[in-house]
Amino acid sequence: MPSPFINAGTYRVYIGNDVFRELNQFLGALPKNTKLFVLADENTRRYCLPELFSKVKLLAGAHVIEVESGEESKNVAVCMKVWRTLGDQDADRGSLLINLGGGVIGDLGGFAASVFKRGIGFVNVPTTLLSQVDASVGGKTGIDLNNLKNEVGVFCDPKGVFIYPPFLETLSKRQVLSGFAEVIKHALVADSKYWKKIKGADLSQLKDLVPLITRSVEIKNKIVTEDPK
Repeated sequence: MPSPFINAGTYRVYIGNDVFRELNQFLGALPKNTKLFVLADENTRRYCLPELFSKVKLLAGAHVIEVESGEESKNVAVCMKVWRTLGDQDADRGSLLINLGGGVIGDLGGFAASVFKRGIGFVNVPTTLLSQVDASVGGKTGIDLNNLKNEVGVFCDPKGVFIYPPFLETLSKRQVLSGFAEVIKHALVADSKYWKKIKGADLSQLKDLVPLITRSVEIKNKIVTEDPK
């Protein structure tokens, strides 16, 4: 069965254990000479990339660009490293960057892609709860400057978002709670029934998290659709 998706205007947000089937189909529809790149940090390269490569066979020849994890990597210097690597690997305007990681990877990769060669395509494969329920949706990209968060960036939609809930099993409890704070915010500002539902959720159970991810993405998508900027 096809994975459920949410229509986010110019792209779709797929959610479920079978989303890599949709990612394979998406990649298969690209021109055959499309150069593929994956942006990851040391954690997603270790814990998530092997599964991504095993299930998305069309990524077999993709070039992996690794940056250090953490907000400290959202800066001009790291962005220049990404641009240089893309240039050294002969990326052209038809190339595609897959952002495999949390909010930092999505923000950094989205910005780097959106201005390289005046813009190449990118997709988000979020690996943290925070990025799955919020950061990967809405087309906000950016890097930090002069100790100011997201001081430089652009609004640029991804070509698609592929949310694979089992990646959450690689996270610590602290990281899950950090993402759940965003779920709480969505419920409080937008949906009283959702608020009642999340109070009974077992955050250690993936089956309890999947419907929360879906509802939070719906809320985030509705807000950014009404006011993209």
